[in-house]
Amino acid sequence: MGADMAGRRQTASRILPRPAGRGDAFEQWPADVEFGVLRELMGYALRRAQIAIYEDFFATVEDLDITPPVFSSMVLIRNNPGLRQSRLGRIVGIARSGTMTLVDRLERAGLVQRLSVPGDRRVNELALTGHGNTVLDELIRRIRAHDDRVSARLTDDEKVTLRALLAKF
Repeated sequence: MGADMAGRRQTASRILPRPAGRGDAFEQWPADVEFGVLRELMGYALRRAQIAIYEDFFATVEDLDITPPVFSSMVLIRNNPGLRQSRLGRIVGIARSGTMTLVDRLERAGLVQRLSVPGDRRVNELALTGHGNTVLDELIRRIRAHDDRVSARLTDDEKVTLRALLAKF
């Protein structure tokens, strides 16, 4: 990568603080631990899978300090021109105050801009900046590789089935 992208990474990492330390390596399903009823609970299994996936996600974007909600928001903003800040929060599942904080961070990092809506000064539409589009292109490349790693033990058909099953929750 060129010096320009490296400089942008440096700026993003100062603006978007690194997630709090995650401590020792996560033990997903250690054989010497009896989980009892926990092994039968769907929510518990999903949460343990999420932790393992998040560890790889954060390692993948460590130099940029991007979180899953930041990445998701950037993708949604790019793919939905005119997306309003309040709607973004509802789609991502973040409270109104959390959405404002997230968009503030993206704006300070030069990744997103708020656009006023004619006739309603209380509403903002969101758009990625040129820098935001460049960063998102790099993030998508990295996150696709991350997704390939964390789902490597699944066949293509199993991946399709798993996504369909998860969508039922």
